[in-house]
Amino acid sequence: MRRSKGQPIGEVIKELLKNYDITSKFNEAHIITSWDKLMGPSVTKYTVKIEVEKRILFVKLSNAALKQELSYARQKIKKMLNDEVGEEVLLDVRIY
Repeated sequence: MRRSKGQPIGEVIKELLKNYDITSKFNEAHIITSWDKLMGPSVTKYTVKIEVEKRILFVKLSNAALKQELSYARQKIKKMLNDEVGEEVLLDVRIY
């Protein structure tokens, strides 16, 4: 029996996502699911809504003081989330 040279499953998945042009949607979903992990429970409990539209992350919070604090850290948050995905998915973060 002859064996063919295989590819790592990660490479196969990336290739499939690219071929079906869904990489950006997959990365956006990864950003949203990473929010809780990266921001922690103290931010997560005040997060009302989170979505990505046209490479901009929109986060709605229910605490005014936290909104202000995270607004000052927008660039840091953007970098953390992009680093988590491994590429520049987000161009901006908007806290409201």
